[in-house]
Amino acid sequence: MNNIFNIKRFGRLFIKHTAEHYKSYVMSLLVLLGVMLLGGCFLVYLINAPMELGLQTALFTGILLLAGTIFTSTVFADLGDKNKAMAWLTLPASHFEKYLVAWLFSYLILIITYTGCFYLVLFFLTSIKHFPGRQTEVFDPFHSGGGFQVFILYALLHSIAFCGAVYFKKLHFIKSAFVFFIGLAFLIVVNNIIQHAMLGAKVMMNVPFGGISFMENNTVHEINITIAQQGHILTLVSVLTGIFWAAAYYRLKEKQV
Repeated sequence: MNNIFNIKRFGRLFIKHTAEHYKSYVMSLLVLLGVMLLGGCFLVYLINAPMELGLQTALFTGILLLAGTIFTSTVFADLGDKNKAMAWLTLPASHFEKYLVAWLFSYLILIITYTGCFYLVLFFLTSIKHFPGRQTEVFDPFHSGGGFQVFILYALLHSIAFCGAVYFKKLHFIKSAFVFFIGLAFLIVVNNIIQHAMLGAKVMMNVPFGGISFMENNTVHEINITIAQQGHILTLVSVLTGIFWAAAYYRLKEKQV
């Protein structure tokens, strides 16, 4: 029998994990659905206008990134408890199969479930209040120009949270978020130092691998990246995501009974 991956063994592990956690997963989903529903109703009442495409995109992205990373940071919570860790590590399954089950629930299944819930709430919100003469455009995350990049961005944040869930024993989300923001702040500072040295002008707080904003003669100038360069950045993000996912796996392999 393959010591890394066996489809029957993986299937039994997947069913076992689902049977043990489905109640908490369903409860978490209902809470998220309730928050989106109540928040959406309040938002529709507050703005008294059709939800614009930009607002839908921002809501879809923001909720996915926040809820997804919080959930992901808990997928290896059992490793922080000695008794639960013993039972988890002695399961007759490979580390890769355990890793894959956690990955499927926190990434693929979460995206599918969340997207379905978001559209369910969105269609409800767009139907409870009509605005004659004004048609509501619906956000499409799978359209090349509509936000498929959202899933790539979530993949990066998921990989970081996934890695933190393995590395940290307690307070996984808080510690992972702390490390992420400290690292991001460091990259921004280094990026601005390099840009200032290259341009010889006062630069704004520019994000690495993004456009450049700088001030010269009391005038703000902007240099935006091209579509081709955006593709290169997405490739880089995908590579970084793969590195973090791999780091999480090899760190998980080091866990011993």
